[in-house]
Amino acid sequence: MPAMRCSYRVLLPPLLLAATLGLAGCDGPGLDAPSPRPTASESAISGEAMVRQADVASSTLPANGAGEAPDARIEERRHYQLQFDEADALLAAYRETQEACVASAHCRIEQGRLQTPRQGLASGYLALRVARDRVDTAEPVRLVAESPALSGVEITRHDRTQQFIDTEARLAQQKVLRERLKELAQQGRGFSERRIQDLLQVERELARVQGEIESMQGQQRHLARVTDSVAITANFQEQRWVEPHQHGVLAPLWRALDRSLSLFFESVGQVILVVVFLTPWLVIGLPALWLLSRLWRPVRRAFSRLGDKRRARRKAEDA
Repeated sequence: MPAMRCSYRVLLPPLLLAATLGLAGCDGPGLDAPSPRPTASESAISGEAMVRQADVASSTLPANGAGEAPDARIEERRHYQLQFDEADALLAAYRETQEACVASAHCRIEQGRLQTPRQGLASGYLALRVARDRVDTAEPVRLVAESPALSGVEITRHDRTQQFIDTEARLAQQKVLRERLKELAQQGRGFSERRIQDLLQVERELARVQGEIESMQGQQRHLARVTDSVAITANFQEQRWVEPHQHGVLAPLWRALDRSLSLFFESVGQVILVVVFLTPWLVIGLPALWLLSRLWRPVRRAFSRLGDKRRARRKAEDA
């Protein structure tokens, strides 16, 4: 029996160590195990996926988690960033999106800008307003969201429900006050001359209330416009590929050489422009100078002869 107890004590530590290692191995791969690299299909993010991710990130749910109320007033803005390798592709995408918005009855162009400089990168900007119930099926939005040049999406939503409700409540109160003031003004028509100041005071207050009502009606129309439609902005930008040598220790040297060469050729171009500008004047001016020189010789001789005669007369008079 003592020998068996001794053998158990000897075998117990190795058994505990093996069990510990086995449990540790069941938790998953070790820390040193390399993580699998994503495939090309997994790493590529399409425009639709970016839109969906931005939509999920920008959505705000109430505390009860039931989603937006049916009568909620939400102001939504969507911004798309598109980058193109060539100016021709940028122009084609810009014009296609613009024409699609013009052809759609539920889309309106609020701002448009297109720049295609001779030197530099082309760029474009479109600001659209699309009906909320047609934003998911609108052709301009589809062209921008599904474009292969899409590089970024930003969607923001602002809840304007409380502001809309407050405006309606204030508007209703001002309308009630206006009706009361109208009644007082109508009663004031029969006032005596001593109370004419009270009637004027009622008329001024009625004009002030009417102005506030019109202002709140304008705010109400603005809130209805921004909540019944979605603001779509698309920024079209031609990108310039960055060469590998532009990163590293020698990057400042390469940039300085690039700028020096650019400045040198720009100076040569300016000289060529000056020569081209002066060439027509030289063609006209050289014959004119030659003709003037030919005509000046007889005139100069005539003046010299007159001078000689004057000097001869003075000498004769002095003698």
